Amino acid sequence: MAIVSKHSKHWRVFGASVTGKAHLDKNIPCQDAHAHALVNGVLVAIVCDGAGSARLSQQGAQFVAAHTVQALAGRLEQGATVQDLHDGALAGTLAQIRAALDDIARAANATLDDYASTVVGVVMGADNGFFFHLGDGLGVAQLGDGGELISLPANGEYANETYFISGERWREQLRLLAIPHAVRGVVLMSDGCMPFAMSKHNAALYAPFMDAVQGYLRTVESVELGNAALASTLADPRTHQITGDDKTLLLALRA
Repeated sequence: MAIVSKHSKHWRVFGASVTGKAHLDKNIPCQDAHAHALVNGVLVAIVCDGAGSARLSQQGAQFVAAHTVQALAGRLEQGATVQDLHDGALAGTLAQIRAALDDIARAANATLDDYASTVVGVVMGADNGFFFHLGDGLGVAQLGDGGELISLPANGEYANETYFISGERWREQLRLLAIPHAVRGVVLMSDGCMPFAMSKHNAALYAPFMDAVQGYLRTVESVELGNAALASTLADPRTHQITGDDKTLLLALRA
């Protein structure tokens, strides 16, 4: 999903969510979602990964991704700054999204946990911004000097445990990471992409893969063609040998 204002010339944003082999084999739809908006040169983007154990997590991920971006874009359009979002408006927005999801759950005779989803997102202006993060997934800000600022996944006590917006302690688990400098690109991904898009121990983007992907996207004629190529790359059967998980990759490149 994309919501793009008329002031979008500063960024080219590409994204794809594809179903992993484990879900293909069981005829389960992709439980990842992504969305972005561009408002007066400010990028808002998000990737959500629905919990595999939650029966309505596909709907949860889609709802959280779409409505968080819409709400944050609306605040920016009404005059909020990147700093305003960092200093409290972001957390307030997530609280509203969570409450709305709870209302949907009650109406569907379900629970909030049935819609469990992780969140990794970014708000990025011309010179500064921040990541916001609940649970796993990963964000990378590519700095102008060639360095990378990484928002790492957070998991619970056990290897297969993570944190969700549906959790009672979500505010304690919400992490903000400031991006104090201008960037040449931002990458968001669900944990299904990390085995081949990140280097060992998530220390950096895995250059042999990411350089090729970004190099192509910088030259592609249209965002639509880029999105299709990105989806094809993520759905390549060779990735099934690496991970059976759903895979979402969102790349925002400075034009």
